[in-house]
Amino acid sequence: MSKKWIGILIAAGILLLAAGVTLCLVLGSGEPYVGTVTKASDGTPMANVSVSDGRNVVKTDENGAFSLKGYRKTRFITVTASAGYTTEQYYIRTDKKTESYDFTLSESSVPAGAAHSFLQISDTEIGEKGTGEWLNAVKAIADEQKPAFLIHTGDICYEAGLKAHYPDMNTDTMGLPVRYIIGNHDYVDGKYGEELFESIYGPTWYSFEVGNVHYVVTPFGRGSDKKSGYNLNDRWRWLENDLKNTDPEMKVVMFNHTLCPSENYVLSFDRKELDLKQHNLIAWVFGHYHYSYIEEQDGVLNISTARPDCGGIDSSPSGTRMISVAEDGSITTKLFYYDFTEPTASAHTRWTAKLSGNVLFCDTVADGNLIYTATVDDDYPHNCGVYCLNAADGAVVWTFKTKNSVKNNVILAGDKLIAQDCAGNVYCLNKTDGSVIWQTSVSLGNALSTSTAPCVSDGVVFAGGAAGVTALDLQTGKVLWENIRNHGEASAAEFVVMGDKLLVSSHWDALVALDKSTGKQLWENKDGDIRFRSSTPKPVDENTILVADDDAIMLVDANTGKITHKSELADYKFNVSAQPVVDGGVAYIPTANRGIVAFNLNTKEILWECAVGKALVYTAPYTNGETQTVESTPVDCGDTLLFGASDGKLYRVSKADGSVLGSVPLGAPIFGKTAVTDSAYYTADFAGRVHCVEVF
Repeated sequence: MSKKWIGILIAAGILLLAAGVTLCLVLGSGEPYVGTVTKASDGTPMANVSVSDGRNVVKTDENGAFSLKGYRKTRFITVTASAGYTTEQYYIRTDKKTESYDFTLSESSVPAGAAHSFLQISDTEIGEKGTGEWLNAVKAIADEQKPAFLIHTGDICYEAGLKAHYPDMNTDTMGLPVRYIIGNHDYVDGKYGEELFESIYGPTWYSFEVGNVHYVVTPFGRGSDKKSGYNLNDRWRWLENDLKNTDPEMKVVMFNHTLCPSENYVLSFDRKELDLKQHNLIAWVFGHYHYSYIEEQDGVLNISTARPDCGGIDSSPSGTRMISVAEDGSITTKLFYYDFTEPTASAHTRWTAKLSGNVLFCDTVADGNLIYTATVDDDYPHNCGVYCLNAADGAVVWTFKTKNSVKNNVILAGDKLIAQDCAGNVYCLNKTDGSVIWQTSVSLGNALSTSTAPCVSDGVVFAGGAAGVTALDLQTGKVLWENIRNHGEASAAEFVVMGDKLLVSSHWDALVALDKSTGKQLWENKDGDIRFRSSTPKPVDENTILVADDDAIMLVDANTGKITHKSELADYKFNVSAQPVVDGGVAYIPTANRGIVAFNLNTKEILWECAVGKALVYTAPYTNGETQTVESTPVDCGDTLLFGASDGKLYRVSKADGSVLGSVPLGAPIFGKTAVTDSAYYTADFAGRVHCVEVF
């Protein structure tokens, strides 16, 4: 090599060093990263342990020694604690002064090959406010359940959050190993987006083993708030090497902030492919969407968990998930809802029937001597479905098990019952015996799941969600039209038919009107308040729609989608699933934080406010604390309203002044509408119980 080229390469190396990039084996100026892995108990060398420089992965020899060549972005040397062992010192930052990168592994409380469990929380988004009471609830679960470790699957949130979270939630404070994943909001200003995260939490990709599982942590991909310091494929290049050095008998669980970038778990990079299923992938665990959702796909579980401290984007109840892996690699899960304890039997009912799962936003339907509802199971394996009960004593007449959770209404249409689960499976059942008339699956567009309620009009079933709307023939289930919008988040708002229009609530996007005969979009409104589409819109007359969401009450022209009036009410949050009731020029509107309000549609004034108790489970997006939430649509009973609240009570209030005329404590949140008959009230609660309540 000529002196000229040597000079150019040296100059380039100096520039890279000035930019803070670690150089290894460049021009012979760097030494390999060397070190040892030993047992903490007696210093015995440990052979066959994987060690990585962030791309290359090698095994220790019989002396516990390793040597890594590094690559230009090497910032950490990491060790993969083998099954049966653990360490808190799983990474060492690289620098020029360190001559040997030495790791020690301690024996784990979980033997190699053994069954075990771990806790997942996600998207705490603490920012400047810091952690809260929810952290005590998570610690209580950890103390009671004794999982092997706790994983936080990303979005701690911004510089203040990154600095505040770790001191409050770490291995010492929680009493078990704690690991973090970087989320899109954890990329902040610096030399590169991960710089602050790495300075506090360490590497953004690494692996470790517990029992019979090889766990892999990988970072968020495209869409991070600040530019990454890594190539998008850097993590997959490392992952390929990591899995090559993993016992092929081990099960693999992937952790990331978001879902797998490939539906078939085949990662494409560097003009080659890595099929994770060939490496015994059993689950991909993530957050990001603020949804609680589990679906099996190609033998792999997609496990998404909402926030532990407040309602999710799609109104998923707040909670912490425990994931258990059996010796054979099968997975079961359990969600601990914050701050919910199973209630005792209510003394205020004629009868109470306990169903499998929870009842979320499903209205209770009374039809003659039969009662209908449906349940949610955020865990796996799913145990949820549609139920028909005897109105006289609560005995189950029939049950139909659905593939996934039914998060919203069941619809009676003649002799048929229509239900939709969160995976987009639509069921048409015989309402008398629960037999299947037809069953189909509709496209949800680019949405992960749906919590939208379907509706039926003129012999047509409207199903799906904001990102994908499908019209089905009620008699046959045949697809009449599709509108795959690929926009908006899931929400618990219902589809609403208004004349020739289908009103679609596209959360974080718009209120949309489709031609109900063709599916063609007629208009959309993306106003800053109206785009938060948690609540169900209410037709006021043939030309006007009442929309209450975020912190505003709006009147919308049904023909153009334009807002004709907006009342901004900073002290109120209307982001609940319920639909307002309109009577005599007054709208009775449930809120997420202040019970129910009466709003004069003529004077545009709030006439009264009816407070309820503190929510027992948080569902409305981003609400928590002392919030007074009403998710259930009120029933208009003439001079009174009847509704259930998140505080676990059934209320009857005066429409004249909002005074409470009576209430019945049931002990668990009531999120769906109550069925009213002359002789009794029928309502379902979040504990999965259906109650027959005396008229009061």
